[in-house]
Amino acid sequence: MSAVLLKELKAYFRSLFGWIYLAVFIFFEGAFFIANNIYYGSPYISNSLSGMVLVVIFLFPLLTMRIIAEEKRQKTDQFLITAPVPLISVVIGKYLSLVVIMLISTLICSVGVGVLAIYGQVPVLETIIALGGFFLLGCECMAIGMFLSSITEHQFLAAIFTYAVYFFTLIVPGFFEYIFGNERLATKVVKIFDIYAPFDEMLSGVFKVSNLLYLLSVIAVFLILAYKVFAKNSVQLAASGKYRFFFSSFLPFLIIAGIVGLNIGVKYIPSKYTEFDVTKNKYYSITKETKEVLDSLEEDVTIYVIASKESVDTSIKQYVNSYDSYSKHIKVEYKPTSQYPGFAKGYTDDSLYPSSLIIEQGDNYRIISYYDMFETVWDYSGNTQVTGFDIEGQITAAIDSILSGDNNFYIYCLGGHSEVALPARVTSTLQKRGFKFKDFNLYDGDVPEDCDILVINCPQSDLNKNEIESVKRYINKGGKVFMTSAFENAECKNYDEFTNWFGLEITEGTVLEGDYRFIYPSADPTYIINLPLSTSLFEIDSNKMNLFYGTRGFKYESENLPADIEVYDIYISSSDAYAKNLDADAIIDKEEGDEEGPFSLGVYIKKHNQDAEDGEVVLIASPSFLIEAVDESISYGNSDLFIDAAKKLVDSSVVTTIPTKSLNLDLIMVSPVMRIVYLSIYCILAPVICIVAGLVIFIARKIK
Repeated sequence: MSAVLLKELKAYFRSLFGWIYLAVFIFFEGAFFIANNIYYGSPYISNSLSGMVLVVIFLFPLLTMRIIAEEKRQKTDQFLITAPVPLISVVIGKYLSLVVIMLISTLICSVGVGVLAIYGQVPVLETIIALGGFFLLGCECMAIGMFLSSITEHQFLAAIFTYAVYFFTLIVPGFFEYIFGNERLATKVVKIFDIYAPFDEMLSGVFKVSNLLYLLSVIAVFLILAYKVFAKNSVQLAASGKYRFFFSSFLPFLIIAGIVGLNIGVKYIPSKYTEFDVTKNKYYSITKETKEVLDSLEEDVTIYVIASKESVDTSIKQYVNSYDSYSKHIKVEYKPTSQYPGFAKGYTDDSLYPSSLIIEQGDNYRIISYYDMFETVWDYSGNTQVTGFDIEGQITAAIDSILSGDNNFYIYCLGGHSEVALPARVTSTLQKRGFKFKDFNLYDGDVPEDCDILVINCPQSDLNKNEIESVKRYINKGGKVFMTSAFENAECKNYDEFTNWFGLEITEGTVLEGDYRFIYPSADPTYIINLPLSTSLFEIDSNKMNLFYGTRGFKYESENLPADIEVYDIYISSSDAYAKNLDADAIIDKEEGDEEGPFSLGVYIKKHNQDAEDGEVVLIASPSFLIEAVDESISYGNSDLFIDAAKKLVDSSVVTTIPTKSLNLDLIMVSPVMRIVYLSIYCILAPVICIVAGLVIFIARKIK
């Protein structure tokens, strides 16, 4: 075996062919690596490996076409067949020479991992699985090419056959899926021959035993077939006498049948034993909070997936499998619209997008739209880009809300004064907790009876006195309010004076921060960063900040507050802060006569009522506090405060909330100079060195 292995490796690298292969491989691997990792800044080597599939399809038939066909053409196969060496050793030796070349190719790819590690953190497990998958994909393609080389003595035909098989397995499964759909038997049969799908799944961050087994099985099957073809006229088989049929025909296909059965059998093993989340941030693993909810289940909960098992979104499938595997009370059923056209109509009149979910326990159910399970943004080209998974959050919140009863809370957002809409993150997060949002105006009278929280967010025109009185009546009946101030130039006199009802005075001008430690960016004192006081009822993530832009300020004396009012500070500016009118000609630096701080930038107010429960108000002095662009700039610290306030105002802590799992990468940064250096090494220097080395070896052999 070792002699055959060395002979084949010498045949590749004593000629120009092996070195040209390396040069071409390095060039394309370098091009993908520079584009996807160095320039884009991704620490995931899988980004460049996925593009190398087409390179593999192009190059490998040229490597495998001669491996056996050339032996047949030169009639040297007869020496191997009659030699006192086990034919299986010959076949394996030839194949191992191809494996060594694939190993060298994989090591070339892994050099990029070392480069990435210089500039940032590389996800270790994902990288190992991606490189391992690429290696096995190459070995799989080599085995197929070796078999096809064994059925002809013409190298050109062997290459053509190999190209045909590669492109068939690449194109036809997707074509069948597009034409017939995933549910048709023809599609399912053709997909068995999709030799690239297991590799694609390995790049997704989920390691499946079935994918590893499939890749190894394809290698084994085609090596067996290559051995069978190569050994059909073997003297060794002829010497086996009456057992020749068993060894030449029955045994190989018996082994192949066993391999097929093993692949089928692994599908029936519970996924918790065969599928593993190898992502750095555990994107597909259910959290401790979800497990606590599932542990509390006493009755069965069914998750209906509006899609077939084959066509469901991969990420959603991974999650529902995790729920199913963890709890015996979770059942998953797939209900594709093509087979069950009226199923979803039993729950909603709306049309559900494929891969949407229906969570049901007894007579209670929750519907989760496909789009609600992903956090998306618009990219520069106008397309949506997924930036986070909210699949677990939506499913767990739905199950928990069913267990807790119908805990719907209504947030009414006041309109009619050009108010700013709440950030999308606020609405999506609170909807998981049973909150429902409604827009309304006060033109017709009082705040609706079912209003749990009234939101007045940055009005840009004034409320009239009747509307102010309606809000007061709502608070006197125990209402909960979250409100932000108006901008200085909005001329909302009635709205500003409303704060006097609580014993507060709002600054006429804008608050500017004089302490550089609380300014962001440092050159503009109208941007103030702050944190909730340790004594505040409301909290945000300890790694985040709150941002106040164009903020007003409150001042009050505790002893002068109305008897039925309690005020607690949430945010306080520094004593170096000052307030002034910012007209077009205003100087932002502090001047004599400016109102001096400290100011309250946010307060929690409790209004005691004799004949009703206490009214509660969260009053934020910054009108931009819940403007989406401001919120995004500080990683959603402002919306976190609103979410925490909403939960505590209605005491909705009975519902578990799982935060959205962000897919934002920890990008690496490579200087422009080093980008050019790496581009030169990968795409010019290294390929040239390979070709020169090949020429030197080739010429040296010719001279001898």
